[in-house]
Amino acid sequence: MTRAIRDAIDHTALGWVKPEIDEALRQARIDLETFAEAPGETAPLQTIVDHLHQVQGTLRILELQTPAMVAGELEQLAVALHDGKVSASDDVLALLMRGMVQLPDYLERLQGGHRDIPIVLLPLINELREARGESPLGQDALPAMLEPPTEEELEHARSSLAGRNRALFDTVASALKEDLLKVKDALDLFLRGARDNLQELLVQAEALGRIGDTLAMLGLDSARTVIQEQRQIVHEIATGIRPFDEGELLGVAEALLYIDHSLDDQVARLGVAANVGDDPASQEARNVMEALTRAAIGNFAQVRQAFVAFVETNWDHVQLEPVPRLLTEVAGALRILERPEPAGYLDALREFTAQELIHQRQVPTGQALDTLADALAGMEYYLESLHDPLGQRQDLLGKTRASLEALGYWPIPERAAPAADKGAPAMPASPEEQAQAGVTTVDAADAAGAAGESSAVEPAHEVEDQGVAAAPDEVEVKVAMPEQPVNAGFESAGDEIDDEIREIFLEEFQEEIGNLDALLPAWRSAPADLEALRPIRRVFHTLKGSGRLVGAKVLGEFAWHVENMLNRVLDGSRPASPAVVAFVSQAHALLPQLHAALRGDAALRVDIPALEAVADRLAAGEDVLVESAPTASLQEEAAVVEAAAPASAPAADTVAVQIDAVLLEILVNEVGAHLATVEAWLARAQAGDATVDSGLLRALHTLNGAFAMSEVPSVTAVTSPAEGYVKRLLAAHKPADGDGVAALAEVVAAVRAATAALQATPDQVPVFTALAARLAALRDQLPEATLRFEDAYAPVQPQEEHADETARREAERREAERLEAERLEAERLEAERLEAERLEAERL
Repeated sequence: MTRAIRDAIDHTALGWVKPEIDEALRQARIDLETFAEAPGETAPLQTIVDHLHQVQGTLRILELQTPAMVAGELEQLAVALHDGKVSASDDVLALLMRGMVQLPDYLERLQGGHRDIPIVLLPLINELREARGESPLGQDALPAMLEPPTEEELEHARSSLAGRNRALFDTVASALKEDLLKVKDALDLFLRGARDNLQELLVQAEALGRIGDTLAMLGLDSARTVIQEQRQIVHEIATGIRPFDEGELLGVAEALLYIDHSLDDQVARLGVAANVGDDPASQEARNVMEALTRAAIGNFAQVRQAFVAFVETNWDHVQLEPVPRLLTEVAGALRILERPEPAGYLDALREFTAQELIHQRQVPTGQALDTLADALAGMEYYLESLHDPLGQRQDLLGKTRASLEALGYWPIPERAAPAADKGAPAMPASPEEQAQAGVTTVDAADAAGAAGESSAVEPAHEVEDQGVAAAPDEVEVKVAMPEQPVNAGFESAGDEIDDEIREIFLEEFQEEIGNLDALLPAWRSAPADLEALRPIRRVFHTLKGSGRLVGAKVLGEFAWHVENMLNRVLDGSRPASPAVVAFVSQAHALLPQLHAALRGDAALRVDIPALEAVADRLAAGEDVLVESAPTASLQEEAAVVEAAAPASAPAADTVAVQIDAVLLEILVNEVGAHLATVEAWLARAQAGDATVDSGLLRALHTLNGAFAMSEVPSVTAVTSPAEGYVKRLLAAHKPADGDGVAALAEVVAAVRAATAALQATPDQVPVFTALAARLAALRDQLPEATLRFEDAYAPVQPQEEHADETARREAERREAERLEAERLEAERLEAERLEAERLEAERL
């Protein structure tokens, strides 16, 4: 960082927060007056303390150390008054009031582009300390200055503490302009009249003398000098010392007009002379600069609005058509002002917009959009800084340059080729093309670290009529089973959530899993059908909101990552590639395990953060496949039932089968979800509750039907008697005995072994003859089931539906209220984050 930048005050940032600082100090002064009228009331003092604490924190963020010291001393004095450590004498209250009046005036001086002169605030700081009985500070306690202040700077800084603020200057300047206008009009009338009474000019000479004295009192010495020269000319003409000359009086009128026009500039600098001579040519140059700067800022505001419209209209590229012309005009204005560096950055922004977004009709990824926003923000802040007297805030351009480099447009390419030509991945044209891409395996830890990394831009998602390039390589991420179970149960959310509400949520959760069961097959067959995807996204949105509401934090966060990824598909930021379809299916398969964990039936043994990282990478535009962990032994797969289950499911032999690859993918996803339900029941059985329920029966029924549809008879030979066994137990109202629990545990291992075999060698699958015989024997020991199908498989009884519907509506109402509060809080946090990032960027 250069010395100039280190010594400069962030005038732009101060300008943004100065109104809030002024308002806080104004409210503090009002509260101090209230306290002075009723010293027995301490509530106003507490409010004063709060306001001063806010001001001090803001000034420290801006790194205005000495003004922050003043605010800190004011706050400590107010605290001492509140605590009764300092008596509320008139002198103390007057000192506190004076400090709260002088601080905004001093900040106004800094906002005008002047240096911070700590030494002039030292007397005020020591007075505040002495009022509390503290020892005074020396100059060594103040921030050091790289260059000592000049006498002129010291005088100007002290004058700001004496009331020479912008309000005073504005009031006096308004009066001076009226006086100047009167003198100019009088001279005009004299020239248009008979011109025979030169004594009339003496009145105007006296008026000019008064104007000069007023300008001197305000320290506007350059303007006073001009006025004195014109007064001398008018006085000498009026007294006959100088012969009457119409040209000289016209020159006086022109000089008065110049003073009138220059007063605003003088007031803006609070009386300090400009760095260049205050002649009409210099003033005209500043006026031209101001006009060009205003025009540039106006054009750039239109650029910003065009990009906002581009995003809000779901990537309507027509909104960007005026942007290249507007950026060209702004760059031209900067070149007139001899600012070649920012003009070059504007050229780069124009090329990026024209080539990547307009001509190629591409849609930026989330990361690229953030990078582009940083580039635009840095340039806009720079343009606004040109209004400051110091101007040329080159440090603000660093973020713009870095962003353009990240976009591949700095230096500007000789031929502004599409970003896809520079290595950005293009959207795959079809699942078949993607299937031809290579697959690379990475560790799960790398998945989390690479989350959010993506290419600069991706082509817009158009299902038809758009030629696209070949698919990028897919990345396969192996998500291993964590060593320790994941705590995915309910967490305390501050106020205790009623157990009944959580029970209602669990029922809603189960219904949403059922909704996905019905919705996913249609979408898998047509991933480009966004209307089929919307209700799937809505399921994860509901789980996110409801989960967070009742304290299911792990579920809520996981559902949020999936929803965010699906939002990118819906808004066209990325295609619904096979990797996306596979991940949604895997997320669906995970939900029953999360449900079991929330019920306390089983611990979750899935690396959720790694899966969330995969979702983020998919959202950023990558194609990432999650590789299932290798099939473990029964002790690893179902540790919760290791006492009841044998070490592995014995496979007697293998049998040849034929199964379609697409059907196999669907089968694998379906199996995982329902096996989780069976494992959850096994966990309860191991804990001592072996009562079967309709959920277990539905899971076995669905497993049996899935393998029957896929024509894998070696598995249905196991699942069919298992389903019959559980159905008869349910009809007889009997729990499973030890042999039954062990046999069902072996069913889980058998199904997993068969599924793994199908994935490895799709034409061979093991058979489990002994297990099938044991299950059949267990089933036949029980009487035939007399339950009707709807009684056995229906999740709830009809008379319960009305109560559930009422509870669901109540939960939905609460969810809507929570979502609105969450949205407002998110907007507030995002605004604070952007503000903090901006301040940090400008500080650096």
